[in-house]
Amino acid sequence: MSIDYEPGRGRYRVRWREHGSQRSRRFLNRSDAEAFAASLQPAPEPSPAPPPAEPDGRGVYAYATTAGQRWRLLYRQSDGTLTTRRGFESRAAAVAARAAAVDAVRRGQLKVVSRATFAECWSKFLELKRPYVTAGTLQDYATHGRKRLLPWFGGLPIAAIDEDRVRDWLDEMLELISDGELSPKTVNNARTCLSMTLGEAVRRGHLDHNACRHVPGLPEERRELDYLRLDEIERYLEACGDFYRPLAEFLIGTGARISEALAVRWPDADLETGVVRVSRQRARTTPATVATKGKRFRSVQIGPRLVATLQQVRDERAVARRPDGGWLFLCPPPLRGRYSRRTEPVAPNRRTAHDWHEWALEDAGLRDMPLHALRHTAATAWLATGHPLMFVQRQLGHRSITTTEEHYGHLESSFVRLAAAQTEALIASAARMTRRQAA
Repeated sequence: MSIDYEPGRGRYRVRWREHGSQRSRRFLNRSDAEAFAASLQPAPEPSPAPPPAEPDGRGVYAYATTAGQRWRLLYRQSDGTLTTRRGFESRAAAVAARAAAVDAVRRGQLKVVSRATFAECWSKFLELKRPYVTAGTLQDYATHGRKRLLPWFGGLPIAAIDEDRVRDWLDEMLELISDGELSPKTVNNARTCLSMTLGEAVRRGHLDHNACRHVPGLPEERRELDYLRLDEIERYLEACGDFYRPLAEFLIGTGARISEALAVRWPDADLETGVVRVSRQRARTTPATVATKGKRFRSVQIGPRLVATLQQVRDERAVARRPDGGWLFLCPPPLRGRYSRRTEPVAPNRRTAHDWHEWALEDAGLRDMPLHALRHTAATAWLATGHPLMFVQRQLGHRSITTTEEHYGHLESSFVRLAAAQTEALIASAARMTRRQAA
């Protein structure tokens, strides 16, 4: 470093070397130049580049600090991201710390704290479920989220949802139940959605455990299913309008859901063998058809009376040359009211079928019951005439016999009585055979 005077410029010049390069700066007086020169400190030499990774793959690296050489380690967390820890004074300490961290991750004892919110995890959960559930089921999930889960958990970090928060949410749902705004079944369905979301978060490493596992669902009061008794079925059918009766007979004869019945086409009905194939259902909000509940296909056996009814419907349309677009069941011909603007043959709307059902109950002088009660009517009629639960399960398309038994097992009286009588008869027959042999 040097300070010299330049007469031609009338300036004092400070010259110094920095990082191997010559630098200079000029001042009006010498005192300023000397003060600046005194403030200059030798620039520290650049830190040496960290050595490459250890040849044994331990992920430990050295780096330089003003206090001397230090060591840092690198390892992969439970969510797959890399993280580092620094400040170890020896390579051995860094190696030991890295080995302990890797072992803790491997045993699930060390998990990264997720910053994702419940709302973000919920959105991912719906996308994951989309390919595996029907549009109606996905819509039910979204409704539970919008009405009951996101208002409570949406902005919370997913890692903050513990058992206490789930119980607080359940307490609020209980208040809505006491006010008559919700049913225990609805709350339990929402809890199932919450549990599935938390379970997916556990699988992805955002949570240590699913808090819903320790918060059981609410007890549900089992209500007796209402349905048309055997002596009420004919009275109901006689009260149906001509445009509705074939559909009503189909619902009672097959046990199909209304959404499934409205999606049946003539190629699905084999009237020669008395079999109807059910594989589609009417969408909730559009005339389109989608896969059935659970995306299951089934063949339903129908009786000769229903076969004759469907045959008559097809023959009448052929004689009248009325196009039907392939649908078994159509809206009435365009006369007036809600059907006056229809130009193409279409199947009835689900809401329309519910209206027809209510009119039939009223005209027949029967008690009020939902349209879905016709599905229960089919099941109970089969059981009352001695058919086993296995037949009912296959006709209704239940995934498991357990579902059928839960709903209709207590109505299997005819089959149970016959089984008991046959068992006693077999025991008596065996006893008589033993006595004859002894004689």
